[in-house]
Amino acid sequence: MFFPSPPLLWTIAGMFGLLAVGTTIRVASLRGLTDERTQSHLKSVRSWWVLLIILAVALMLGKAGVALLLAVAGILALREYMQIIGWKQVGKATAWIVFAMVPIVYLLLLFGYSEIVRTTAPVAILIVMGAVRACLGLVEDFIRMTAAAIWGVMLFVYCLSHAYFLVDLSGFPEPWIGNLGWFLYLVLLTETNDLAQALIGRPFGRTKIAPRTSPNKSLEGLLGGIAVTTILANCLAPFLTSFMHSSWISGVLLSTSSGVLISVFGFLGDLNKSGMKRDVGIKDSGTILPGQGGMIDRVDSLTFSSPVFYYFIQAVHL
Repeated sequence: MFFPSPPLLWTIAGMFGLLAVGTTIRVASLRGLTDERTQSHLKSVRSWWVLLIILAVALMLGKAGVALLLAVAGILALREYMQIIGWKQVGKATAWIVFAMVPIVYLLLLFGYSEIVRTTAPVAILIVMGAVRACLGLVEDFIRMTAAAIWGVMLFVYCLSHAYFLVDLSGFPEPWIGNLGWFLYLVLLTETNDLAQALIGRPFGRTKIAPRTSPNKSLEGLLGGIAVTTILANCLAPFLTSFMHSSWISGVLLSTSSGVLISVFGFLGDLNKSGMKRDVGIKDSGTILPGQGGMIDRVDSLTFSSPVFYYFIQAVHL
C-alpha cells in the first residue's frame, strides 16, 4: 500500500499555497471588468481549485491514483472527441472498442506491463480498429471514420499514458519526492506553459503562427511561454527530478532542455486540438470545466508533451 512521504505532502501543500496566492492576484485584477467577464474568470479559478484537489488526491494514492486520474481524463476526453466526430458515423461497436482501450491499457500498466503497452499498443490499436470495422461491414466513410477512431485512441489513451510511464521509471535516480516527481514536473510545466502563452500572447501577440488554425496563437506568446516554463523547470528540477544528481551544470542544461521541449510540444498539442475544433466548427470541446471548456481543452497539450518528455528522459540516460 502506498503511503505519501513527507516531501510529497510538503510539495502538495506548496501547490495549494501558490494557487491561493495566484487566486488572490487574479481576483484583484478583475476589478473594473464587466460582470460577464468577471464571472467567466471566477469560474476558471474555481475549476483550477477543483483540478488541484483531484491531482492532490491522485498523488497521495501513488501509481494507482495517477493511473485512475489519467484513465478518467482519457475517458472524458474520448467522450468529447466522439461527440465531435459523430457517434452515429463511428458506430456503437467502434465506440465500445474505443472506450474499452482505456481500462485495458491502464490495467496492463498497473500490473507491470508498461513495456508491452509502449511497444505494441500502436500496432494493436491499428489492427483492432481496422479489423473490427471491416468485419462489421461499416464501409460507409470507412477510411475517415476508422482513421478518426484510431487518432482519438492514440491521442487520449496511448500518448497520454506516457505520463504514467514517468512514475514507472526504473534504473534512474529517484527525485526528492520519488518517481511521482517526474509526473508532477511534466503536469506543472505543461499547464504553466498553457497559462503563460495565453497571458503573454493576449496583450503582446502580434506575429500569428497559424492564423487559419488558431488566430490567437502568436510567436510572442510562444516565446513568452518558453521563457516562463524554462525558468520554472529549473526552479522545480531539484525537487521533482533527478536532473541535478550528476552535476549542477548538466542539471541546468537538462532542466532547460526539458522546459523548452515541454513548452514547444505543449504548444503543438494545443494547436493540434485547435485544428480538430476548426474542422468541425466549435469553440470548446465541452463544458465539464466551467471557464475552461472541456477535458480535451485541458489535456491537449499533455498528449504531445507527455511522450516527448518521457523519451527525452530515456534518451539522456540520467
